Amino acid sequence: MAFDPDVITMQDAKNGYIPTNLSDEIITNVKTGSAIMKLAKARPMTKPREEFTFMSGVGAYWVDEGNKISTSKPTWLKGTIEAHKMAVIIPTTKENLNQSVSNFFELMRPEIAEAFYKKFDQAAMFGTDSPYPQSLIGSALLAKQTTTETANKYEDVSAAMEFLEDNDLDANAIAAPRSQRRKYRSTKDEQGLPIFTSAHDNAPADLLGLPIAWAPKDSWDTTKADEFVANWDDVQYGILNGIEYEILTEATLTSIKDENGDPINLAERDMVALKATFSPAFLVLRDESVSAVVPTDGKGVASKKAARRKVVKHDILNPDEDATVGSGESADAGK
Repeated sequence: MAFDPDVITMQDAKNGYIPTNLSDEIITNVKTGSAIMKLAKARPMTKPREEFTFMSGVGAYWVDEGNKISTSKPTWLKGTIEAHKMAVIIPTTKENLNQSVSNFFELMRPEIAEAFYKKFDQAAMFGTDSPYPQSLIGSALLAKQTTTETANKYEDVSAAMEFLEDNDLDANAIAAPRSQRRKYRSTKDEQGLPIFTSAHDNAPADLLGLPIAWAPKDSWDTTKADEFVANWDDVQYGILNGIEYEILTEATLTSIKDENGDPINLAERDMVALKATFSPAFLVLRDESVSAVVPTDGKGVASKKAARRKVVKHDILNPDEDATVGSGESADAGK
């Protein structure tokens, strides 16, 4: 009998990949819930680690009739994006194993998606328990593009935008926690006009003309940043493959506590748990493309190195085979 998720129960399908249509729905929910994925540029991935090459510094020239045409001398840069496996464990009752695979994952879909996007945003924005070499706060600190929060959000966000403009880049959106809304509502610009516009007619909320992606409370670390202002084309993410799962029946869940603060033993409680794994990737292409408004005693940590690196010897027709300098070298890509 062929596998039919509408007929086969979870009791008979305790591990494998979530069916494509259900996996796609969960991933869509992750993208909708994640502040990073709402704003960043998606990069297709076919393998866990991918390197790509791009140019910076290409120029144009005026040419008089009969004169030799000048040639640009671009800087070749390499970036690396790598997917890392993330796992979530969600306890549930044994009775749910009697449901069909389709019904079971439809039931668990909101919990799976929420766990994934919160964990991903924490890592991508703040480097919290993160496998990635970069984070938004790390890039802003590495590029020295942070401004300390004041009582005037107009001045704060304007100052954050100026960092990008100094590098000839345009900010195109803001990421912020919903707790900032009350500050936005009370701030006026230099002409005494509101700087904040609430969402209306399917248009997102915006601040100084920049759309805002709100991050859930559990995704945002207020000790490290208040807002991120960025050119989000240079913030990229990828998703490798679908979502794999396993039903746990005998495990003790040390990362999940009961009402007394003790680990949950599934067998003792006559429960099972769903373990789902998902492999997202994250990269900031140019640190200069990210700035942050931070609290006075901000606890963010700068990234140790940029993901991109300068290509020293290059063949323009085949740049992917070029020799490169060490991975810690940063090129002036944003200038």
